[in-house]
Amino acid sequence: MGRRLLFASLFAYAAAACSNRYSGGQRPDLLIIATAEEPTSLNSLYLQGRTAQNVGELGYSYLTKYDRRGAIVPDVAEIVPTSANGGISRHGKRIVFHLRRNISWQDGSPLTARDVVFTYRSITNRSNTIPSRDGYDRIARVWAPDLYTVAVELTRPQAGFVAGFFGGESNYAILPAHLLATYPNLNHVGFNESPIGSGPYRFTKWIRGDRLDLTINDRYYQTKPRIRNLSIHFVQNWSTIFNELMTHEADATFYASPSNIAALRSIPNHRIIVTLLPAFGTVVFNLRDPIAKDLAVRRALASAIDRRTLMAKTTFGLYDPDTGIRGLFNWAFDPKATLIAYDTSFARRILTSDGWIPGDDGIRVKSGRRLQMQLVLSAQSLLPDQIAPLIVEEARAVGIELLTKRYDGRELWSLDGPLYRGRFQTALLSLTNGIDPDPSAFISCDQYPPNGFNFSGYCNRTVDHALRRAASVYDRGERQRLYSFVQRRLIADIPYDFLWQPSEIDVIPAELHGYESSPAAGPYSSVAHWWLRR
Repeated sequence: MGRRLLFASLFAYAAAACSNRYSGGQRPDLLIIATAEEPTSLNSLYLQGRTAQNVGELGYSYLTKYDRRGAIVPDVAEIVPTSANGGISRHGKRIVFHLRRNISWQDGSPLTARDVVFTYRSITNRSNTIPSRDGYDRIARVWAPDLYTVAVELTRPQAGFVAGFFGGESNYAILPAHLLATYPNLNHVGFNESPIGSGPYRFTKWIRGDRLDLTINDRYYQTKPRIRNLSIHFVQNWSTIFNELMTHEADATFYASPSNIAALRSIPNHRIIVTLLPAFGTVVFNLRDPIAKDLAVRRALASAIDRRTLMAKTTFGLYDPDTGIRGLFNWAFDPKATLIAYDTSFARRILTSDGWIPGDDGIRVKSGRRLQMQLVLSAQSLLPDQIAPLIVEEARAVGIELLTKRYDGRELWSLDGPLYRGRFQTALLSLTNGIDPDPSAFISCDQYPPNGFNFSGYCNRTVDHALRRAASVYDRGERQRLYSFVQRRLIADIPYDFLWQPSEIDVIPAELHGYESSPAAGPYSSVAHWWLRR
């Protein structure tokens, strides 16, 4: 349901440095966070991945959430719908959410079922230019039997639906119908820059390229945050972030690059929290490209890349080179479905057998065409930027020429950019799927952008059948069996070469308490429970 997409720019330090910093010293009512990524909107409808998650956790509410252990827990919903409590019908196609009656928007208006139905209709409204509608095409209808009940009728059972429908797997938080329902679309409304939410904090000031200021939402229905003000600073580069942490101009940073771990560990009076993520670093092959669609070429490049050495050189053991595909399948990961082994001799043999003969400069040629492909990545992506030259060198050693092209992060991920338009051959990206292991958004035949994130253009009808079956059964063992088959097909077909499973690296002050890291929910999931001992 609008599956979360983790940008390659997750590891970027992309925005302009702040020109107006708070001075150091005691700030009992303020926590300053230096961060890599500035949102393009404060309306989660127009966000993806970690940015959507962070904005949503700070300022909005969901029907359900994940806790730090990955269990689904209620948020706006009173209870999590299950078959046992009658929230999921016997045939698995009707789900009913009963809402709490004590939740209001920050302007005092009650949050009701009307808001949930409105947000659903905003997602399906084709005039809203949003990144993904994955899963919403499998909903027959959504309605409100009364002010505090939301009912959903599915076209077929969906095992991951509860977490995906305004839950922990969704990009989308609940929006206020009373403020937005009169607009034909929400693409350019003032709400997107100055929203009214229902979460623990209110967005009070957004100075683009500088900072985002927040203060507590006094109407928040749960325990009120103990830190009254947050200020999220958008910083140009790692050196500036490091210096601000050292000089106490900033208190914390999230999503730090593992290549900076030695410097991070040198910051006095701070803790480093490392959390393995349901995400994966990958080379994406565009199977519509004449060269990239050649299976022998994909297999050769995958065999030429030494994942373990790459990770040892760039992430110092903090990212796992052997479980990248686990980042896609999470609890359904089959450890026996092994990835392609590093073997340069095999890579050379398979290319020769496929008719690619070394030229005078070592780059292979077939029918007068050089074995040359472009590798795109975000210009602000620190880790991929470090890895790309090493991959280029390894590819050249077997006769494949990779030419890197760096795009501004916003251009790379825009709906008119090379990924969504299919104007690339290979791409070095970091993506996330979520806790539920359904990978359909990345590999299903009907999930080509903008419907989903199948940037490779992969389509295998047998895989699609297994995906539909796995998504429609609620038995965990059966889902694991089906997803094991899908993993093996992906490894054989190579639309992706899985290179690493990343970890979230957060740097927080020793005096910050109540912080709970979660692979499912991100750094702000516990924000209402943070407090400072200063």
